[in-house]
Amino acid sequence: MSSVPDTNTNTAPIEAVTDAFARWKKTVEAELKGAPFDKKLVTRTFEGVALQPLYTRADLVGLRDVATQPGQAPFLRGKSATGYKARAWEIAQEIAASTPKDFNAAVKADLMRGQDSVVLSESLPVSSLADLRTALDGVALDAIPAHLEAGADALPVAALYVALAEERKVPLAKLTGSVAADPLSQWVKTGHLPHSLADLYTNLAEWTRWASQNAPALHTIGVNARVWGDAGANAVQELAFALAEAAEYLRALQERNVSADVAGARVRVQFAVGPQFFTEIAKFRAWRSLWTRVLVAFGAAPATAAKSAVHAATGRWNKTLLDPHVNMLRVTTEALSAVLGGCDSLHIAPFDEVTGSTDDFSRRIARNVHTVLAEEFSFTQTADPAGGSWYVEKLTDELAHKAWELFQSIEAKGGYAAAVREGFLQKLATDAANEKTDAIGKRRLGLIGTNLFPNLKEKPLAPKAAKPAKKAKAAKAKAAKVTAGANWSETFASAVKAAAAGTAAAQLTVATSAPEAEATPVAAFRASAGFETLRAASDAYAAANGGKRPRVFLAKMGPVLQHKARADFSAGFFAPGGFEIVAKQAFDTPEAAAKAAAESGAAIAVLCSTDDTYPTLVPAFAAAAKAAKPDLKLVLAGLPAEKETVAAFRAAGIDEFIHIRASVYDLLANFLKLIGALK
Repeated sequence: MSSVPDTNTNTAPIEAVTDAFARWKKTVEAELKGAPFDKKLVTRTFEGVALQPLYTRADLVGLRDVATQPGQAPFLRGKSATGYKARAWEIAQEIAASTPKDFNAAVKADLMRGQDSVVLSESLPVSSLADLRTALDGVALDAIPAHLEAGADALPVAALYVALAEERKVPLAKLTGSVAADPLSQWVKTGHLPHSLADLYTNLAEWTRWASQNAPALHTIGVNARVWGDAGANAVQELAFALAEAAEYLRALQERNVSADVAGARVRVQFAVGPQFFTEIAKFRAWRSLWTRVLVAFGAAPATAAKSAVHAATGRWNKTLLDPHVNMLRVTTEALSAVLGGCDSLHIAPFDEVTGSTDDFSRRIARNVHTVLAEEFSFTQTADPAGGSWYVEKLTDELAHKAWELFQSIEAKGGYAAAVREGFLQKLATDAANEKTDAIGKRRLGLIGTNLFPNLKEKPLAPKAAKPAKKAKAAKAKAAKVTAGANWSETFASAVKAAAAGTAAAQLTVATSAPEAEATPVAAFRASAGFETLRAASDAYAAANGGKRPRVFLAKMGPVLQHKARADFSAGFFAPGGFEIVAKQAFDTPEAAAKAAAESGAAIAVLCSTDDTYPTLVPAFAAAAKAAKPDLKLVLAGLPAEKETVAAFRAAGIDEFIHIRASVYDLLANFLKLIGALK
């Protein structure tokens, strides 16, 4: 027996590993019988990364940071040497509520059932200390992390929160969580800001300085990359945009005498988690390495990066109203990606969050996923379980390199704000979103229950009617006004005093500058929305026609082997548009198939057979079908390779071709328009 070099352990020479891979690839290419290796076995991601079918230890040669341990800078493998063993990720579930009272009832119930931090989003109407007092009634501020989204201006929300802590006699040093302002993300989301960026940067700098001295456990600077992830940006763009935004804040705060060590330790970045499992794991790992690199460039100690926080939230762009319970599966794998990537806190979206409102059941199911991951699968017991995987390490490095290059491009344009003014970032995100939409439209990317395997008998998840949002209260007549002091601490003390006296949040500011120039906002999108529109059109058509949906007749020709593949493909092609498939027995002659199609009541007939039979079948089938029913739309399953044949089939009467490269969405929309179901 000949000896075989050891290529499966970490002891084999790299040359042996490389040689073994070359032999493997040569064997595979022989099996492919001339088909290109890269085309058949290499997958290209939305980020432009070429995923190989096999990774080896040779792929780690030359990679930065792979030899570091968990807890060591640049924290590629996590901020803690023991991972989640000492403290698991925060269960930071966001609760949609229209009033502080409703929010409080929900959050207290959820805290009793596993949630261990509180998130007050900007959408919750908190207009005064009374509102905040109601929202956080019964929440121990010195024991439970609270995350308050401060929007563009830190001062109003910070003043309310500090006033509440003082009212409850909670030492400020015991406050944990975040009161994070993020004017740049607010600008991107809405397109406008109430004051100049310069004034908002000043408030952010002063709040950060004050908190570092008085409430040192609070994060004060928000970097919300979820804005981009939910708008369709890819993982590389999320990383690069987050780096650019964070760098913008570091520069602005340094100009206001807040060091990178102080500012960097108080950054809380948020990422949306997408469906590409390993890419998302790599994204979180790459972020820590890149963020450490940026901080060091600004003069901070590497250890500062470990003091910042990363919040993950399952993304919205791939969630669906159709077959909505599949969302439970989507968020589970996304949550696992975030956990394996090492997030500090995590929001797992309830399956019905896409409707704009959730209920006790959906919140419980989402919350329990945290428990399953931590307690049943024991992901708290191993530090960086993805570390050492040749695939994950290589993918992490490739994402990091691509993100750094894009980050440098943004810096070359003058930084994040300049790139937003120019529309550069918005265009990149829009292009990425369009790429995903195109992939879903052509079913290269599947959404189970929506563009693949739809259930036409289901009752769609309808958006829920939310309670009207509570209007902001006007300030009390005797409420104190905020006055500018000799320094910001005096000004903030005045704001806290005014908040305690009942002054409305909108008045808790001293900013007087004109609004910042408007920017082009980015909008959150869901890739399934187009197919949901098609299904809604089909539902409306059925309601107006006695329950009968638009019909498609499958003209199956000859034996099973002749028609089955394309008949199955055709049924799957039309189902996402809400079409009822009429598929009778196979036919021996094209004339018999045409007669059955004309009598079926279907508006569309699809001829299903093989390429070699079409030249004979198409002319006879089309002639007979058009003679029997002139307005019957004739479709061919498949697309001939020769343009001349396509032209000949069209001349014979074929109206359209469906095939694997076609846009399912575009063709279904056109068919629904032709029969009057879609405007």
